[in-house]
Amino acid sequence: MPKSFFLGLELEIPEGVYEPREDSLLLAEGMEIPEGSDVLDMGTGSGAIALVAGRRAKRVMGADINPEAIETAKKNAVLNRIQNVEFIVSDLFENVIGKFDVILFNPPYLPADRSDAYLKERDALIGGLTGREVIERFAAVAGAHLKESGKIYLIISSLTGPEEVIKIFKRNGFSVRIRRKEKIPWEELLLLEIGKDS
Repeated sequence: MPKSFFLGLELEIPEGVYEPREDSLLLAEGMEIPEGSDVLDMGTGSGAIALVAGRRAKRVMGADINPEAIETAKKNAVLNRIQNVEFIVSDLFENVIGKFDVILFNPPYLPADRSDAYLKERDALIGGLTGREVIERFAAVAGAHLKESGKIYLIISSLTGPEEVIKIFKRNGFSVRIRRKEKIPWEELLLLEIGKDS
């Protein structure tokens, strides 16, 4: 199986599992993981972000709707000798129990009209007609799994409609700030830091 390298991790990633890219790197470098925290990595894919978080967190749970991704993430945890992570198959929060200090999510955020360019990884990249459908479902339930002073770190694109995404979270009782931006050839990536309204 082809090997990939990401922030000091060695990863095995089969076809059909999302390989870390610029958006993954923006999330990994911009997220703040307090020492000893409980972390949820939603849409974990290869497990790369969960494994990076595992270096500081007490416990990390990685969730993904794709069973092949979960098997891949488990293998990558063993390969990198990181033991404080567990991985579960879950459609967003469906099988997730508990509250977390930090929730990480690099969601499918591209609008459906971009799908032709990304057919191989369509499910990992396309977030419905507007690119916001998965994010809307996530925002509606995330508060129940976030501790009061917890933070969500979420990646979106300029193609997702950042103003609309911010409105979605505000409607669900969150405050939002743009933590980082990165321009890549066809879009701008944004890392949002989201917390509960006090």
